[in-house]
Amino acid sequence: MVRKKYDLALKQIDSVRNIYIKSSPAVASAMGMQYEVYINALKNSKSKNGFANTYKEELHKKYISLPVRSQIILSNYFNIDADQAKKEVYDLLQSRFNNKENVDINTAILLCKKYNSYVVSKASFKYARQFLEEQDKKHYLVQDSIVIKTRSKNSISIRVVLNNKIKKPESTIVVNTIYSSPDDINDAKEIASNGYMCVYINARGKYLSNDKIEPFEHEAEDINEVIDWIIKQPWSNGKIGMIGGSYLGFSQWAAAKKLHPALKTIIPQVAVGIGIDYPMVNNVFMSYMAKWLDYVTVNKTTNDERFSDEDKWKDIYKKWYSSGQAFKKLDSISGNSNEIFQRWLQHPSYDSYWQGMTPDQKEFSKINIPILTTTGYFDDDQIGALSYYNNHLKHNQKANHYLIIGPYNHSGGQGFIKNEVQGLKIDEVANINLNKICFEWFDYILKDKQKPEFLKGKINYEVIGKNVWKSADSMSGFERTKKKYYLGDNLILSENQSKPQKFSNLSVDLSDRKDVDQQLRYEYNIVTDSLLNTGNYLQYETLPFTKEAEFTGSFSGDLSFSINKKDCDISLFLYEVLPNGKYFLLSSYTGRASYSKNNAKRQALIPNQKESLSITNTSFISKKIEKGSKLLLLAGINKSPLWQINYGTGKDVSNETMADAKELLEIKWFNDSYIELPITEQ
Repeated sequence: MVRKKYDLALKQIDSVRNIYIKSSPAVASAMGMQYEVYINALKNSKSKNGFANTYKEELHKKYISLPVRSQIILSNYFNIDADQAKKEVYDLLQSRFNNKENVDINTAILLCKKYNSYVVSKASFKYARQFLEEQDKKHYLVQDSIVIKTRSKNSISIRVVLNNKIKKPESTIVVNTIYSSPDDINDAKEIASNGYMCVYINARGKYLSNDKIEPFEHEAEDINEVIDWIIKQPWSNGKIGMIGGSYLGFSQWAAAKKLHPALKTIIPQVAVGIGIDYPMVNNVFMSYMAKWLDYVTVNKTTNDERFSDEDKWKDIYKKWYSSGQAFKKLDSISGNSNEIFQRWLQHPSYDSYWQGMTPDQKEFSKINIPILTTTGYFDDDQIGALSYYNNHLKHNQKANHYLIIGPYNHSGGQGFIKNEVQGLKIDEVANINLNKICFEWFDYILKDKQKPEFLKGKINYEVIGKNVWKSADSMSGFERTKKKYYLGDNLILSENQSKPQKFSNLSVDLSDRKDVDQQLRYEYNIVTDSLLNTGNYLQYETLPFTKEAEFTGSFSGDLSFSINKKDCDISLFLYEVLPNGKYFLLSSYTGRASYSKNNAKRQALIPNQKESLSITNTSFISKKIEKGSKLLLLAGINKSPLWQINYGTGKDVSNETMADAKELLEIKWFNDSYIELPITEQ
């Protein structure tokens, strides 16, 4: 651009966009637009005096060609102050060019960038800002600072975006979030652009609310109070739908606990199963909870900079793990003691504290609205999302509940689908427009339009490696395909139980922390060349498959074992060992043995006595098992800086320290142990 080679500049802008077009299409479409429009205006204006009109024409032409999300965020690229940009040019010249005969290429490029920012912003940004403000006001009415007082005298801060093209009362899409951010307005505008009104609810204590921030605890009450407010507004037709992922997904189930008559449908995406898969999985607390609470509870928005500092948090986990301090010290080690962190640790059982935040059996039985759940095979909250799904169907035989599940991680299950997930290139058919399907669902329920064509059955799942979507009417069909594989002699996974009773030994030194760097460095990829630290596991393997097979469902099982302590945290990883030697992670399990019979009541083990542990709450997956592949089960003890360390004393695990390790943990896996795998040969 400095050399006025404008055609080349436009090609270079396109080349940069192409890098991001699949991962962030809206951003890719908008990025560089401040330069592209400026260049086109220069090329097409017939005189200097005609530049302004030509620029406005070029901007309008580009604006209407963009997808809605790109239009909404376009103003972000026109927010440079020309005077400040000019100052930065002069400061750079003075500091790095003054009295020099030459400079390095990076400094020269930096000068060009700053000079371009100055020239373009001075010549055109006033026209762009005026145009974009006009367009925004034309399309949306934003009310950003509404505070609702509840019957319990708490305050809820909400943001309202109305679609100005809608001239009569319309349905409202509600999103409840704890991740309060200025960008929520852009998200709300995008929702509204689909033909709805939109209300963003900030969780109690967030944004303009002066209450305490207590995640998960008040959604059931607060959301319904906001719905009461919405349906009294002149722009509301009395129908409400909800959408959102993770915490936002949990929020919808919390709202459904006391189902408001105006709430007609929910789309819980990758919904957190509070007390089920977060902040603990099968009663084992995760270190991530300290990081997440630091992210959402320290201010009225989010602690983004600290949360995104991965190296800092790895150092925190390392310091805790290496020191052998009690898990309850983790928040203090991070530098910010946290009231909610300590509160959660007081509830290691799945007790009334956790249970009271989401529907119970009776409440599930009364949830008769249509529901669309989305999650992924590699979603960290899949267990939670499916626990809601399964409980709804278990307690309400008439439940009208659909499920979409595919090769997605936590963000993919919310519609941010990428071609590659943790080392796995997804099948072409898996790259669906989930956002489009969700709004087809809203139109179906709230506007009496056709059901989304994608939904062929109640359960819609993609078979990895086959590049096809399949459907089923219930999970029970996958259960019927299960085959038992025994943890047999010589570390063989066999369909035949070996006799007589024998066991395999495993010893784990719970005080050994030499593996900390290896554990924190390990990438938990789906497809990998090597396994994670295997020192704490035994490896059981099947014979190679002589035919192609399909693995669809969740693995389960029953483990017979004895340990020389009163408790332990069991860890299982199930892999497909591909014919090329690579490992494909199919599923995993982490659970506290003392809670295996009842996750609401702890029962200490009797040292050196044979025990039985039922394996449930494992993740669902559908994948083609290749001919020549083997299945590999790692069976062992969870000992990682990413989790609590259970030293086996029977005391509250959060209070145990390395001093409680004492003798090695000795575990015996008996050969009547088995896992059940949902496999069908093709």
